[in-house]
Formats: sequence, structure tokens, C-alpha cells
Amino acid sequence: MITKRYSLLLVYFSAMLLLAVFLTGQLFMSTHEQQARLIQRADVATDQLVQTLPKFITYYDTDSIKLIANSILSQEITAISLTDQITSESITWTHKTTPNNLGWFFSLSQVTPVERTVELEDDGAVIASLSLTLSPNIANQDVASHLSGLISSASLLTLALLFIFTILDEKRRQAIKKATSTIHQLAVQDFSSLESSKRSGLPLLDQAIDGLAQQVQRLIKSLNNELKTLHNSMMYDAVSSLPNRQFFIHQLNSWMGEDNDSQGAVLITKMEWLDTIYRHYGFAARDETWRLLSSSLQSALGSQSNICIARISETEVALLLPEYSEEQSRHCLHILISTLNNEVAMAGFEANEGFSIGVVHGHGVPGSQLLSLADNALQRAIQVNEVFVFNRGADEQVIDRETWRALLTDTLQKKTIRFQWQAVNNLDSSISKPLHYELFTQALIENQWHSAGRIMPYVQLFKKGVEFDRVVIESLIALHKNLPIETRIALNLTDESLSNKAFCDWLVQKIHTELPSKNLYFEISEASARNNLDACITFSEKIRKTGAFVGVDHFGRYLQGVEYLAKLKPSYVKLDQALSQEQNSQNRLFTETLANIADSLDITVIATGVKDEESKSQLDTLFIDAYQGFIHPPVVVMAQEKAM
Repeated sequence: MITKRYSLLLVYFSAMLLLAVFLTGQLFMSTHEQQARLIQRADVATDQLVQTLPKFITYYDTDSIKLIANSILSQEITAISLTDQITSESITWTHKTTPNNLGWFFSLSQVTPVERTVELEDDGAVIASLSLTLSPNIANQDVASHLSGLISSASLLTLALLFIFTILDEKRRQAIKKATSTIHQLAVQDFSSLESSKRSGLPLLDQAIDGLAQQVQRLIKSLNNELKTLHNSMMYDAVSSLPNRQFFIHQLNSWMGEDNDSQGAVLITKMEWLDTIYRHYGFAARDETWRLLSSSLQSALGSQSNICIARISETEVALLLPEYSEEQSRHCLHILISTLNNEVAMAGFEANEGFSIGVVHGHGVPGSQLLSLADNALQRAIQVNEVFVFNRGADEQVIDRETWRALLTDTLQKKTIRFQWQAVNNLDSSISKPLHYELFTQALIENQWHSAGRIMPYVQLFKKGVEFDRVVIESLIALHKNLPIETRIALNLTDESLSNKAFCDWLVQKIHTELPSKNLYFEISEASARNNLDACITFSEKIRKTGAFVGVDHFGRYLQGVEYLAKLKPSYVKLDQALSQEQNSQNRLFTETLANIADSLDITVIATGVKDEESKSQLDTLFIDAYQGFIHPPVVVMAQEKAM
């Protein structure tokens, strides 16, 4: 009982303590005020006597002196003494004081007697000395009267407030007791629905819980709006409404990072005809031309998968084609040239004039290098007066489409794939066990192991995503049969598989019968969530029902709203590697905002692209829970069978 009422007793004690502090302060202030008043009264009386008495003393008018002294005496001024300077004779007048009846309070009062002694002069000569004594009794009585009134009123007010507080506290305790019981029942409910059911039996409590759910949704919406505002203000060109150079670099680092083995292309277009429009018609006409050009580019190329179109300078537009084969890249180049020719013709220029394009396609080439090579190709196109120059970013054998189809089909039929895995470690060094391991797939093609990123454009082109993922899952099952999987592992699936109902049902059946669901994570990329959210939601719901888990990969790749998190309900998110490529204030701001959104949903945040101890030390433990990267490079799973 004492434990339950401890907080209430603490409130009582605090109230008494605050009352005592308040009264002590009032006592000090009142005493100080009365002491100052007594001193002032002494100074005034002294000045009056100094101005009045010297003439009477010179003429030895003792009657007048006595009359003046008696008129000054009072309950405060209790004694006046005069001492003749020549004869040293002294006379004192006193006033009988009222006995002090303050009792115990007198020991608390700090008003002290005041004494004044001055010399009286006449024509520059000292003729006598004057002494005054002022009693503190009246001042102490004033202090006592003031404080007693405060004690009465403050005590009554405190008691009344404590009484009211006690009643309210008892009601609060009863409400908490009921609410606790209701919330325990609601712990397993889905708060995403705003339509309340009669869960507690208390209508007001049900309404309060609905209000809480709405408030949580508003909070998450506010965080998403903040992210969108940052994106629109920092990553977009106001004139063309295209992404700006900063966003293009972010996408380049995301898709074509140094640790990425995928292929893709970068196109840079220099449009000299925009300079001609500016010189002839001014910036307003040029800006309007940019808006029209932006609309045309988005209409012609916007449907291409994961393409990024950005304005990177006054007269340049850049395209990023991630996970595109050379053939697909050339197809986009032809669409770009056709679109530019339409715009040039509408502006009154000749076809294939007024613009130059530099293109580079590469496999496993870092994004910064691709951008530099594309710029070199652009300068070459300008120099030789060609519409475009198409270069390859690396010396490698070019395989045509049908050959790739045959090679990929043969690999999938023979199931010649292997796994690599990479540890995802907790940022808290006191936890040595990895959070999980991410599996990477490699395919053996022409006696060479190729990463999934290398072959993925052809898997998508030939619509072999489901077949590829079946081979991956079957290989994982075979591995599990040889040596049981006792640690948590994560793997990615293709977009085609995520949206294929038959594959999802097959996967669920395999998890139930042949795989340890508690050790499985299936990662959904942010691109997949944005492109086909409904399919991803259905997939995640089915996976969670098996006892397995869902994660989100490349979280923050697009730096836009991430409302999909509340619907997918992942166990963790992996921040896109572009956010850790360069530790600048902009990346830190986006990282913090994204991490806050995930944290508000109780989702673990994992940093990726961590290369070494230095980059690891720059991670903020307030926002980041775990990390992954080439600080712990992937290793072939078959070489780690004993560990697994």
C-alpha cells in the first residue's frame, strides 16, 4: 500500500516543502523591507534634528530642546541623547516601549535596532553630539502580521489543492487501471485501422485509442512530409521540375556504387540550341523551353524502369540507366535522340543539330567513373561534330541477346549457382553476434562466376525472374539439408517473383516444410515497393504468417515519401549506400529524417556501404542500430559450411 501511494506522499511532501520555501522567502523579503524602512526613518529623524537643534543649543533654550525631543520620540524612536561638546554634559530622553508579544516568532524575525550618532554644528563649530535609537518592535510586528496572513491563506490554498489533487489522482489511478487492462488486450491488434471496435467496453476509452492511432498516423505523415519537403527543396530544379545534379549523383552512387557489380549506362546531353534561344529571346523563353523539354523527356522515357532524368547544368541533361544492358541502353539513346529532334524542330532548328550526346555503358564501374567517362564521350562528340559518341566503360567481351538467353537458360537448368554471404553486425560492440547474414547469388556462365547484378538485366529482359528465384530457393533448401541453417539469413527476390501469386504460394509451402522460417528474412527493395506496392504488401503478409520476416533494402534511394513502411511492416530497413558514400550535412540530414521515420515504427535501421573502421566510426548510434559493408566483405558460403 505504501509503495502504491509513494508518489502521492511525494506530492504532499513536495507541496509542504514548496510552502515552507515560499514562506521563508516572504519572511526574508518582508524583514528586509522593514529593516530598510527603519533605517530610512532614522535618517529622516536625524536630518530633522540636525537642522533644528543647533540654534536652540547655542542659546541654551532647554525648554525648546526638550519639547522638540519629546515630539520626536515614539514607539519607533525610543531614545534621544545630547552631549555638550564643551561641558561634556549629557541628557537623554526616552519613550516607554510596548512589551514584545511575538513569542516564538521573535526568534525568527531579523529586524534589528538602528542607532545614529551625529555632530551638531553652528557657524562651522561643533557644539554637541546627537544620538538616536530606533526600536525594531513595530517593524517585527508588521512582519509578523504580514506573514501570519500569508501562512493562513497559503496553507488553506495548499490544502485545498492537495485535496483536489488527491481526488483527481484517485480517479486517474482507476482510469489507468482500466486503460492498462484494455491496452493489454489491444497489444496484438492492428492500429492502422481508424474504425474503433468496442474493445474495452468503455466508449470514451475506445475513442481515445482511436485518437491515439490517428495521432500516430499524423506523426508518421508529418515525418514523411518533412522528407518530401527536403527532397523538393534540395533535389529538384525549379525551372524544369527535373531532379537536379545533387539527386543525380545520389542515384548514381546508389545504383552504381563502388561495391556494386551491376551494369548500367550514363548519358549526358549538351544542348547548344538552348544558348541560342537565350541569346535571341532571353531567359524567359529559355526557361519555357526547358519546361517543354522536361515534359517531352518524361513522356518519352519516364516509363523506362528505374530511369533517372536530371538537369545537371544550364544546358545539360543527364540520364542514368541502372541495371540496363548495352542493347537496352542503345534503345533509350535512340528514344532520346528522337525526342530531342522533335524539340529542336519545334524551335526552328535542323534535325540532329544543336545538341551532342556522350554515352558510356559499363559493368562493375563506379558511378563517379561512369560520369567522368560519359563527359569525355560528350566532349569527343562535340569535337568531332557527331550527334553522339557511345563508349564502353570497361574492356569486356560483348555477348549478344540470343547468346545471353542460351547461357542463362543453361545455367538455370543446371542450377550452377553458389552463395556468398556478408555479416550484418550490431553497431553496439558489446553484441558480438551478427544481426543476420545477407546472401548474394553468383551464377556460373562460361566458366566464370557472375554476380546477380551482372545478369539481372537479362533475367528481367527474358522474364526469367520466377525461374531464377526458384533455383535460388531450391539451392538454399539443398544447402539446409546438408548442413542445417542455424543463423538468420536474408535474401532478395526479383520483382517478377514478388508479384507472382503462384511463386508466392510455392515459397510459403517450401518455408513451412523445408526451411527454418524463424531464420529467414526476405528483403524488398525500395524500388519494388514504389513500383508495385500492392504486390509487396501481399507478399509480406504471406511471409510473416509463416514465421519468417521481411526487410527493406535500399531504404532512402529515392529520398521521397516512405509511407509504404507502415504497410509492409518490415523488421529492419537498410539505408541506401549512397547516404554513406559521402558524409556531408545533406546526407546526414536525410539519414536522420529517414531513421526517425523508421524509429517511429519501431524498425531497426542498418547502414550499408561501410568500407572501413573510419566510416564505421562516423555512424551515429542515436539513429543507426547495425551496419554492413566491405568492412566485412562477402565470402563464399560453401567455404564456411562449418560456421553455418
